[in-house]
Formats: sequence, structure tokens, C-alpha cells
Amino acid sequence: MYPILTRDCHHLHMSHSADAPSDSPAVLDPCMFQDLLESLVAPVAVAAIYQKFLDNAATFIRELASQDDAARVETMHTLKGSAAMLGANRLSALAAKLQSQLHGSIVQVDQAARELEVELAKFREAAAERLLSAGVTLGP
Repeated sequence: MYPILTRDCHHLHMSHSADAPSDSPAVLDPCMFQDLLESLVAPVAVAAIYQKFLDNAATFIRELASQDDAARVETMHTLKGSAAMLGANRLSALAAKLQSQLHGSIVQVDQAARELEVELAKFREAAAERLLSAGVTLGP
């Protein structure tokens, strides 16, 4: 249906960018993206889902500093699951790691927020690229 996107997913699972080890997961799992695109049929619907996720994730990250430990754990759990459902496997893995580490120190929370923001920006770029190849653009 979408020839650019229907390449064998198993060959696209691994990221080969300069900033990631060759055995690390892709910023955006191409199979997950393709499955979502095929199940919803309309690329504009997929773009809306990714945009909603990106907006919510950015809000979650901004709110970390004002949350207590229990709320941070819940926020990271939510981010971990949401990211995994949309193929943001590296972001999901980072949220899982931080879910078990975010306790107390505001310095630690600030560092975690920066790490999450960097990974979210990489995911936004990857999603925008994939969506563009499907003929739609991601919002600002």
C-alpha cells in the first residue's frame, strides 16, 4: 500500500545512526509505524496520534520537577507504556530506567528531564520523516 514504508521491517529495526550503537533499537520502530499506518489506513490519523503523543510526552517531562516521587514513578510508567505502543522503543526504555531511579534529588530529576527531551526530539524527527514519506506532515 505504501511502497516506501513496506520494506522488510526486520531489516529496519536497528538504528545505524552515528549517535547510537549499531545494536540499539531504532528511534522509531518501523514495523510499529507500518502496523499503525495499515490499521488506520489514513496517514493523517496516524499523524494526529503521533502529535498527541508528542504533546503529552512533552507535558509529562515538563511536570517532572513539580511532582513527588510517587507521581514521577507513575508519570514514567505512563510514558514508558505510551512510547512502547507507538514504537518509541528507546524513549520507552529510558522511561523504564528512570522509573526505577527518580527519587528525591531535583538535580537528578532535571538531568532525567534533559535526557527525555533529547530522546523525544529524536523521536519527533524520526516520526516526521516517516510521516512525510506517507504524504503527511507532523504539526509543530
